[in-house]
Amino acid sequence: MKVNQVRFGVITLLCALILCLTMSVVGSCPNEIGPKGTITLYTSVPAAIIDELKEEFEAQNPGLHLEIYWQDTGAVVDKINQEIAAGQVQADLIWVAGFTVGEEMKEKGVLLRYIPAEAVEIPYILKDKEGYYCAGELLIMVVAYNTDTVTAIPTGYEDLLDARYYGRIGHDTPETSGPILYFMGTLLQDADFGEEFFVALAENSPQIQTSTQTTQRIADGELDMGITIDCTVRTLLRENPGAPIDYIYPEAGVVMVPGPIAIFKDSQNIEGAKVFVRYILSKSGQTLLRDLGGCVPVRLDVSPPERITTVTQLKVIPSDKYWIAEHKDDIVSRFIDIFGGQK
Repeated sequence: MKVNQVRFGVITLLCALILCLTMSVVGSCPNEIGPKGTITLYTSVPAAIIDELKEEFEAQNPGLHLEIYWQDTGAVVDKINQEIAAGQVQADLIWVAGFTVGEEMKEKGVLLRYIPAEAVEIPYILKDKEGYYCAGELLIMVVAYNTDTVTAIPTGYEDLLDARYYGRIGHDTPETSGPILYFMGTLLQDADFGEEFFVALAENSPQIQTSTQTTQRIADGELDMGITIDCTVRTLLRENPGAPIDYIYPEAGVVMVPGPIAIFKDSQNIEGAKVFVRYILSKSGQTLLRDLGGCVPVRLDVSPPERITTVTQLKVIPSDKYWIAEHKDDIVSRFIDIFGGQK
């Protein structure tokens, strides 16, 4: 009898250990025997979000330490290109905004082809067909407005052309912002917008600053309306529930900006980098991203923030990531010609 009890206890312990090891990469149990060491991430994911993700990731993977270099997407890309020119990318991972960056890095031959198991839960349009990168988050370009000063609820991007809001609108610049580069590249190709939209927008004297700053200035009453990223508004409202700000998804269609995550092929800790990618793409990782920063999950089995039933519910203006990547410099030059230089 005692022998059977001992055997049962050993079997139970082994089953628990196997379950814990199975779950260690994606969430519930600390991974004590996985890869160890430091992994370095270059990212534009908002600092407050990435800092909390770092804390949770390291708690689940105590053998790994995540070093973070944070800047706007443009600055991250500049740093990587400088390191490529010097002969060695110093990071293990990149996670920024806009598939154009994924394409640029893939064309330069610096990414590792890696298809994690979690990618099966992600729609094909959010993955590189060759497996070099995958969306780690979705950013949606919305129209935010001050609910005290704007009496007619906007319905689309064109509302920023209304002369009533002259000098009291705002948005970011593609000189440094991956999302705005993607936004401008998408609308330049769209028959309903084109360059004429941006010329008219410039004539309404927008204030140029980051999306986070645009969102804050709208809430503060300094601006009436702006083009910004949806999660910046949700984050502000979570922290300041009574703030006089709201946002809309344009009825005619939204520009959706996937944020690619990828591993550099010369990574000094490829196995550790793989653990981080799998963590971000896991159900628990995407749930945490949604809860921390109001980000739209890339997995269809993780419920999105309020106002969206599923990502597939949104009407999306098509983006050609290849065209945007190829014409990146031209898009920035056209912005400067129309709006002036850096913010």
